[in-house]
Amino acid sequence: MKLYPFQQELVDKLRDVPAALVGDEMGLGKTVEAIALDMARRKQYNAPAHWKTLVVAPASVLGSWERHFRKMCPDLKVKVIDPKNRLSLVYALKHHKATVFIVHWPVLRLMPELADAGRWFHVIGDEIHLIKNRDAQQTQAFKKLEATFKLGLSGTPADDKPQDLWSVLNWLYPKKFTSYWTFFRKYVKSVTHTPGPMMCAADDCFKKHKRQFRETTGVNNVEELHALLAPFYVRRLKENELEDLPDKYYTEIDVPLHPKQWRAYVQMRDRMLAWIGEHEEEPVAAPAVISQLVRLQQFACAYGKMVKVTKRRRDCQADTCETGCVGHIVDALQLTEPSSKIDAVLDMVESTNGQIVVFATQKQVINLLVARLERAGITVCTLTGDTPQGDRDQLVEDFQQGKYQVFCGTITAGGIGITLTAASTVVFMDRTWNPSKNKQAEDRLHRVGQKNAVQVITLRGVNTLDAERNELIELKWERIRALLGETKRG
Repeated sequence: MKLYPFQQELVDKLRDVPAALVGDEMGLGKTVEAIALDMARRKQYNAPAHWKTLVVAPASVLGSWERHFRKMCPDLKVKVIDPKNRLSLVYALKHHKATVFIVHWPVLRLMPELADAGRWFHVIGDEIHLIKNRDAQQTQAFKKLEATFKLGLSGTPADDKPQDLWSVLNWLYPKKFTSYWTFFRKYVKSVTHTPGPMMCAADDCFKKHKRQFRETTGVNNVEELHALLAPFYVRRLKENELEDLPDKYYTEIDVPLHPKQWRAYVQMRDRMLAWIGEHEEEPVAAPAVISQLVRLQQFACAYGKMVKVTKRRRDCQADTCETGCVGHIVDALQLTEPSSKIDAVLDMVESTNGQIVVFATQKQVINLLVARLERAGITVCTLTGDTPQGDRDQLVEDFQQGKYQVFCGTITAGGIGITLTAASTVVFMDRTWNPSKNKQAEDRLHRVGQKNAVQVITLRGVNTLDAERNELIELKWERIRALLGETKRG
């Protein structure tokens, strides 16, 4: 398989670097680059078959990694984990039945055999920002793996905040990046909010707080950080390397909510305002705030009502759990039609004969949309967390071959690791609070192989939180762009 010049340039630069980070923009072929680098290192060191390579990747792209390895390295034996039979991988590992082993991230904490297997020749972490939580069991298990060469891949290694980069760097060079707080104080711009009876002295705050907390506001010493990373970090943009790649255009469409949907939205909004009022003097963690706002975001996508459901705890056994209870009554959101956003998507699909990709954050929204499309006689395929792993590759291939007009997926399940270049229009019914995941989903279409300009359409509920939330997402993304050193030529 012939590499693009920029891909070969990466291999040449990093071949002898023991630990490297590839931050190429989504769509430039990081999987191909990683395999080419593995091949180059094996050739240079005349690596025997028992020098093993481990690839840790999201579950949704395991099949893609296997196909690329078999195509580029047909002489290497590849073993992909079977989630229903992990022992088969353990057997292959112990008895040297394969050279390349491919597993998904959550299995790391369940398979100590990976760390006990001795020193790996090469460990490749795909979507390496998944180790950003330095205290998570998954991160700690990953860092226990010993390797001669380490390679991290991510279009956004600082997935959400500048300090997220530290855990990745600590894995790559633990002796150089030993202290999280040293890194934080030097490279992360933040303000400290102080408690007390007086107004907080932090810039533009003017609130009273019950306890002290720190807020991240940007990046410090960017040029110094880039110089530190330069020997082992590579990042290129599509517009610089793929001159023939068509442009990407953005459109926002304001959608008035159906009256019934609007009434439900207002009721939930008032409940949210009451919740905020109860906690506005507290340093509530961002995830707690976002989890509350996500529910309101769902009401902007479809009519919703809160229902009581019985949810069994994970440790429940048979009819009762360890604590002796039958079940736990919890509030759950049930989404149904009407949905003005579904109406808008249907209008777009019916106005064209071309293929379209539609993303949403919530599985319920996708299921409602798919049901409506099917009733209208439109061919549609679905990729959510419920889609069997074995069906995902075939589903994408069928869409690429034109067997379906519409691809519907959640951003989490369908927004990474797949190619949807058969379509040139992608519609977001809503967006996640994580800017990198939104961009990754867009770039399922805007990547190598795309022949047409890509139209990115975002639906915004009129007078809902959609507009302000999208602005906040862009603000976060600009901070991350600064950290990554994303610059344009010319």
